[in-house]
Amino acid sequence: MRTFGWLWAAMILAALPGLGGEDADTAELRLHIRPNEVLTYNWSISTNSESSGHERGKNFTLKAETGFNMVMALQGSLGNRKDSTTPVTVRTRDVSYLDKRSIDTSKTELTLSRGKMKYIEDGKVLVDSDNDVGLDRMKDYQEHIKRMEAAEMRMTLDPAGRQSDVQGDDAVVKAIKNGGAQGVFPILSGKATKVGDSWEDTFVMPMMQDFKLAQPASVRSHMTFSRWNESLGRKLAQIDIISKWDNRDLKGENDAGMLVEITKVNGSGGGTCLFDPASGHFVEGTLSYTMKYRIDGEKEGQKSGLDVSAKTQFTFTEKK
Repeated sequence: MRTFGWLWAAMILAALPGLGGEDADTAELRLHIRPNEVLTYNWSISTNSESSGHERGKNFTLKAETGFNMVMALQGSLGNRKDSTTPVTVRTRDVSYLDKRSIDTSKTELTLSRGKMKYIEDGKVLVDSDNDVGLDRMKDYQEHIKRMEAAEMRMTLDPAGRQSDVQGDDAVVKAIKNGGAQGVFPILSGKATKVGDSWEDTFVMPMMQDFKLAQPASVRSHMTFSRWNESLGRKLAQIDIISKWDNRDLKGENDAGMLVEITKVNGSGGGTCLFDPASGHFVEGTLSYTMKYRIDGEKEGQKSGLDVSAKTQFTFTEKK
């Protein structure tokens, strides 16, 4: 009877989540947003780049720093859940944008948020909403920010976090798709996963810098459930990510109609995110990527070429 008692106790312990057996090393890495539940995150993308080139008989160096920040809220919607997908509505607020550029000795700086704008060129303030300077030049920028904060995006997310049926205002959709992120979040395994197990995914980028690509660039990612991470009283799954761009040549066009060829593409990077299996929610993540490529183009008979080196960081943090 004593032996039977020990076996019975061991069976009970093994059946409890996180106690004994394989459960201690296994997590349900499934995204889950309940109907009417709202998840809010600070979400940002920042990029630093340096480009060297030759145009109109002159060599030049272009340095750029951009930052795009916003608060993103995802709300679960009522819908057909038979296929384990989650319909969600995405809204944004507190949108801000920073753009700093320098070409040799010439410098510009633009800061933009709802209701505020400041533009400085070579030390001279040309637009300053706080002091009613150059307000006629800020209308288009402000309209874009207002659209971002008034718009919504609707989509369906599967248990791994992959998007489908994406609809909504282009201002929000493009901001996410063009940022270099896999989507709103990195991709999960979408199932029970052991520590040390890996999975893969491919996402596409429809733009590179200011150029819309004829065929999107492909980025392949390798994710691993590396370990458990105890944080703020929660047992979180740490997911490590490694990504690499396909190094095929690309073609693109900017808003001014300039056609370019993008060659020598070499991009890679990765990072870490934390996921809470108990709630089915992401907690935080930081991903960094480096890119090198060459852009060659021609407009009005003038040829130009740029060798570009850039670093992008994508972060999201759960906002309580």
